[in-house]
Amino acid sequence: MSHFTKCALKMTNLAALKKALADLQLKFTEATESQTVTVRGYRGDTLQAAMSIDMGRYDIGVVANADGTYDLTADWWGVETTKGVSEEEFQHALSQKYQYHNVKQACEDKGYSVEEELNEEDGSIRLVVRKWVSE
Repeated sequence: MSHFTKCALKMTNLAALKKALADLQLKFTEATESQTVTVRGYRGDTLQAAMSIDMGRYDIGVVANADGTYDLTADWWGVETTKGVSEEEFQHALSQKYQYHNVKQACEDKGYSVEEELNEEDGSIRLVVRKWVSE
């Protein structure tokens, strides 16, 4: 029997999350202001969330917390059996893309521009940023 469980990954930046999901070519539905969307689970179980990521017959929910963070909640068994990706694999792929967009946005917000972007052999991404200061 399966059920909804939370993933350890915590997020705060929905804009970076949406860009990460687009990079991973995943479709999602975002709730309108003060509304929720339905997340599908095992045998018709559902939960309400700020965003629903379509993984076939099952969804991954992005659930808002009172502290401004977001959790990923899903029937991970269902996601793995229908999509072929485990919770750990999904969390790793999403985390890297999310952090990339989160850092890039933070740099741009502080007036930096990305000068160089390198994909390292170990899978990490190195960003070189620069900020021009006028005197």
